[in-house]
Amino acid sequence: RSRGLGAVYKRQVITGGATGIGKATVETFALQGATVIFCDVNKNEGEKTQKELHKKGLKTYFVKADVSKEKDIINLYKYVTKNFKTLDTVFNNAGIEQAVTPSHKLNTKIFEKIIDINLKGIFLSCKHALPILLKNKKGSIVNNSSISAFANVGGNLSYAASKGGVMSLTRVLAIEYAKNNIRVNAVCPGVIDTPMNERNLKKTKNKKELISKWKTITPLGRVASPYELAQTVLFLSSDMSSFITGVGLLVDGGRAAT
Repeated sequence: RSRGLGAVYKRQVITGGATGIGKATVETFALQGATVIFCDVNKNEGEKTQKELHKKGLKTYFVKADVSKEKDIINLYKYVTKNFKTLDTVFNNAGIEQAVTPSHKLNTKIFEKIIDINLKGIFLSCKHALPILLKNKKGSIVNNSSISAFANVGGNLSYAASKGGVMSLTRVLAIEYAKNNIRVNAVCPGVIDTPMNERNLKKTKNKKELISKWKTITPLGRVASPYELAQTVLFLSSDMSSFITGVGLLVDGGRAAT
């Protein structure tokens, strides 16, 4: 029997939802009729996105939270249970980039910060979402990993390490909670048109050269829209992927295949 996207679960948490991939996913889910609770450390951008989506008549709710702080994550999920009783799906999206740096020159504090947000932040969100999903006796978690968990060009040690850790975390949870009808997967984007990559462009001396490089290493020859990634998250959160768990789905324009 075919299952469509109409079977998308109805209450969704998205971290890092104010801009980029997160914002596109908040909008994509809300357009499917979901109630979306999204958090971000950037209060101004979060409130801006909230107003923008409310004008479209979408059911979205913003909570300010730093995913690396357990207190903030506890408050996020308390807000969910207080106002919406339960939860169906989670997209752990929040993350930051590392400027290209020779690994032996990488500042230890930068390494710790990136691991704190990109890896520990996903651990904390899963830790506090899972008790709600266990009571619900079903659910889907999607974690944002990266092509950097599989293919690298060097100079991004902390980012690649954090995203490789996300893949291992995803597999562990998928195996552990399969018996509870909770699926855990990851998306692994290549180069996406997001504020994160805009920041990378600003840090480089040759913007045109970097854009050309991104396109050259991607067989499809272009940078992806954040909405293309959002559609993949929608798929992994819906009943269309009901027999998929423990995977890292590459959304990389073919880069890993080269």
